Amino acid sequence: MKYFGTAAYEGIPALFCQCESCKRAMLLGGKNLRTRAQALLNEEILFDFNADTVAHYQTYRFDWTKIKYCLITHSHSDHLYPEDLIMFAEPHYSHNVSQIDFYGARSAYDKMKEVFSSPAADSSRARITEVKPGDLLQLGENRVLVLRADHGPESTPVIYAVEDKEKKRILYAHDTGMFTNQVIDEMKRLGRFDIVSLDCTGTYAPTGWDHGHMSLRTDVLMKDRLLKEGLADDQTTFIVTHFSHNELHGHDHEELSEEAAKYGFLVGYDGLEVEA
Repeated sequence: MKYFGTAAYEGIPALFCQCESCKRAMLLGGKNLRTRAQALLNEEILFDFNADTVAHYQTYRFDWTKIKYCLITHSHSDHLYPEDLIMFAEPHYSHNVSQIDFYGARSAYDKMKEVFSSPAADSSRARITEVKPGDLLQLGENRVLVLRADHGPESTPVIYAVEDKEKKRILYAHDTGMFTNQVIDEMKRLGRFDIVSLDCTGTYAPTGWDHGHMSLRTDVLMKDRLLKEGLADDQTTFIVTHFSHNELHGHDHEELSEEAAKYGFLVGYDGLEVEA
């Protein structure tokens, strides 16, 4: 699992912003500089397609010909930027490309379908599939479980659990609030996770962040719940990511890592690689 981006919508430092978190991130650089959330699993499953995708490609130089599937969590622009999908859909923008299968719930599906239905698009370059919570997909040698997310309903949000060909399992749970009992029960269709990646937009917030997004406080609650339900154990790697400058309160990556380590979490950063 490689993280290309680990920030929420604004990035860190955020455009235009002069808050203490952004100024400190700019001063320190390195792991404090965060683009918008995106990750790649086993070189073949891309999570989300945002406007930073071109920068991620130029920075990490991944191989597009190995990417077979793209799982879109929801239609908000920091997770799906259909304007840049035009460069894939229309042959005069990109050449010698390999087919990618895109998956997303209704809102994301509609936006992607519009791009690939354009008269200028080459529809053979992609297959667009609408998913719904509860779907269990077979993508090559991978099984992908689609789960309901607690986020802006207009964006038809979902999160994904993936089991790869080696039976390693990852939960990619960003842009969601705390898991409902129904979602926990659905997770058991796959079983124990080797890697759990959790939304931490609220970061240091001492209260709230039960819905829409999570914080370090609510991530701890979700970690405890997954352990209790047998969906994780002491061998599971827990990662927090998807940070907003609004809730860093001037802290840097090193300070956040020290705090998260108290609860058994790794802190995601752009370029982090994790192996189960």
